Amino acid sequence: MPVANLMLMLLIGIIFGGIAAVFLRGSKSIFVINIVLGVIGAALGAFFPVLMGNTAVVDVGPPAYLLRALGGAFLLVLIASLFRSAKPPGAR
Repeated sequence: MPVANLMLMLLIGIIFGGIAAVFLRGSKSIFVINIVLGVIGAALGAFFPVLMGNTAVVDVGPPAYLLRALGGAFLLVLIASLFRSAKPPGAR
């Protein structure tokens, strides 16, 4: 996989994690966690066909891997947000 594609996948994860942190209105630690989860989700989504055993390498020709990266980042951040506490910010 070319370095430019890896950088683009990393950028997708960072951007989506940052957007999710803004919408979820968490603390600074939640912001960092969402960015990390976005990057991990983007990597898992992009490499999904390889993880499932459908192919040996990631096909980077069509933009489908970028859509899988976006979907993976979205799903991982969404799943993580479902398991967070439902307490409002500032409540102890």
